[in-house]
Amino acid sequence: MRLLHTSDWHLGRTIRGLSRQDECERVVQQAADVAISERVDAVLIAGDTFETFAPPADAERLLYDALSQLLRAGIRVVMIAGNHDSAPRMDALAGVLSIAGAQCVGSVPRAASDTVLTLPSRDGSEAATVVALPWVPERLAVEYEQLFAGPAEAMQRYAGRLETAIGRVCEAFRPDTANVFLGHMLIDKAVAGGGERPLQIGQAFAVQPRSLPSDAQYVALGHVHKRQRIGASPAYYCGSLLQLDFGEAEQQKYVHVVEVHPGLPADVRAVEITGGRALRNVRLRLDELTQHAGRYGDAYLRVVVEADAPVLSLYEQVREILPNALDVSSELTDAAAGAAPPREARRGLAPDELFSRYYREARGAEISTGLLAAFNELYEAEAQRAAP
Repeated sequence: MRLLHTSDWHLGRTIRGLSRQDECERVVQQAADVAISERVDAVLIAGDTFETFAPPADAERLLYDALSQLLRAGIRVVMIAGNHDSAPRMDALAGVLSIAGAQCVGSVPRAASDTVLTLPSRDGSEAATVVALPWVPERLAVEYEQLFAGPAEAMQRYAGRLETAIGRVCEAFRPDTANVFLGHMLIDKAVAGGGERPLQIGQAFAVQPRSLPSDAQYVALGHVHKRQRIGASPAYYCGSLLQLDFGEAEQQKYVHVVEVHPGLPADVRAVEITGGRALRNVRLRLDELTQHAGRYGDAYLRVVVEADAPVLSLYEQVREILPNALDVSSELTDAAAGAAPPREARRGLAPDELFSRYYREARGAEISTGLLAAFNELYEAEAQRAAP
């Protein structure tokens, strides 16, 4: 059996309000091209296919175009829902897609048998037993009352319930098939890719590595955006197809081509995906700005400018030289920080005086009379609203 493992497409993703549709089209096409050229028997999509529960039409079209290509090439598809996907929406489409050869598991199945899929190879000489477990929301595994016992106990309960569930569904593995577990979950101590949102990637509701099936020849995981292997096990995150945010800057992206046969260790090969625009973190001094012109190609940039004093219109200055800068911030040098008035000197100042001083330090200019009047009006309104 030859499989392609991919995950975390996040179709419909934007970055600082800019669409990434064209990038998504390129990387998804690359992944499909790899699957077709490698003549894989099936593609496993390990969740977070979309960025939101209600993706834009272009994102949905891109998915269905990719599925059409794969299915026409004789490649079966198994998709599971991630925490970004709408599980009910995937369930609603599962019946229609199954007719064409795409198996979808959106919501957590009611019976363990509903997670088990059997995939034949192209020539029919082998088969894979794939156990597909989508994202399990914390609320389904932890009782409401348990949360009041404290976060540590709730986290332990979640990990324990998932360990039990994984063990139960993997009882379907057979000695005469290649056994594969497909899941969307956070494994404790996994290295975050940077683009995951904090409430979704904190080491809170995580699954212990020991919970993963020891009798699986390959464990295909989604949720973490950085490609990695979990210890010495056959469990892998293949990572996202795009650098999704600046925490993933300059990170290479991959799909996995997996050769797996009954009773034998899987052979895993990472194939690089290069269709996304690079993200770069750039730190420079203001007087060096012009030297960086044209240096970064079409990469999106997050720029930190070191300055000796507050800089007026910093964003506009940086964008004039680096038009792909999406995020611009300043960092005062030690000399500038030492020149700031001590905290004690600010005590006793009226709110409008504090705001005027802040504006002067941040913008390098005096605040206008109109803006100061607007501040005072808002401050008085809030003060009255907050009064007992």
